[in-house]
Amino acid sequence: MKIVITGATGFLGQEVLKQLLADAAVTEVVSLVRRPAGITNPKLKELVLNDFLDYTAIAADMEADACIWCLGVPQGQVTKEEYIRITYDYAMQAAGQMLALNPRLRFCFVSGASASQEEKGISLQGRIKGRTERELAKLSNNVFLFRPAFIKPGDKHTPRPLIPTIARYVTNLLDLFSEAFSIKVTTLAACLIDVAKNGGDNRLMNNIAIRHYQDKFDNFNIWNH
Repeated sequence: MKIVITGATGFLGQEVLKQLLADAAVTEVVSLVRRPAGITNPKLKELVLNDFLDYTAIAADMEADACIWCLGVPQGQVTKEEYIRITYDYAMQAAGQMLALNPRLRFCFVSGASASQEEKGISLQGRIKGRTERELAKLSNNVFLFRPAFIKPGDKHTPRPLIPTIARYVTNLLDLFSEAFSIKVTTLAACLIDVAKNGGDNRLMNNIAIRHYQDKFDNFNIWNH
């Protein structure tokens, strides 16, 4: 099958791409990026886009079985207008284009634990992620929404920037009391890929649901990275 991925140069996207390329059931991967990831693989087609609102030149490549949308930016790194454009406009435009080409396409959108479809709360991220969830879900019953909390490296020795490193230690403590605070990047990536390939019963999965999605795969090594 053919899967489109965005955000493959990011922390989560790198892991998703790695698992996609190792998956025998996935025969073609189209990666939409702003800059080359520097990865070569016979089944990978990397397309550098300057404008994630215009897919005219790559329409043929957008016809796929599924899309895993990992594209995102921390709200503190851009203006409010830029954050809305990157989070909401880009996802809506791409999903609309791909579903027009294949109405059965499964669109997997990586949201966040703070998302509010009622757009309540003080967090811009929560409001706009929630808006994007709500409007994407109207496009198709094959839109699947994922709300991970803090995403940890699969390997505890993987170096991260200072703030994520501090957050990892904090969530290590919080994890003793609840499964709602963190998720391993390997677990999240594997869950995204399985839903992209096979669909799922739940169109919206929170952090706990994602963590327990792996229960059906306990005999597979992919969960033991």
